[in-house]
Amino acid sequence: MKKNKKILIASHGSLAKGMLSSLNIIIGKVDNIETLCGYLDADFNLEHSIETIMKAQDFDKEELIVCTDMVGGSVNNGFIKFLGKYPFYLVSNVNLPFLIDLILSLDSFQDNTLETKVKEDVFGVKYINPMLQEWTNLEDV
Repeated sequence: MKKNKKILIASHGSLAKGMLSSLNIIIGKVDNIETLCGYLDADFNLEHSIETIMKAQDFDKEELIVCTDMVGGSVNNGFIKFLGKYPFYLVSNVNLPFLIDLILSLDSFQDNTLETKVKEDVFGVKYINPMLQEWTNLEDV
């Protein structure tokens, strides 16, 4: 039986909600995405928040893809602690283009999908100034 996919965007502060807002503008309302915005309140407990999310997840019916904002950050490290306890995918350093591509490819998602997308590295940070010069030179041809 093919399982549904759910994406959780988790970040320091409100970045996750901002990404979801942008996704809704760019590709339309997406129902299978939730957010975890960490450390907005002084009493925020990351471990408790993650445990609550994991316990509410029906892993028999749905696969969970957790997308965090920063490798080595406390949010990502918090999820790492749960990798052996719950069966979910964890991806970090995510950005908007990566999330758009992931969402649009969920119907064909397989175990190696995330590894392939990360290896392709087409979604990384780009320095535009030298690229613009190259593009301008191409127009001159």
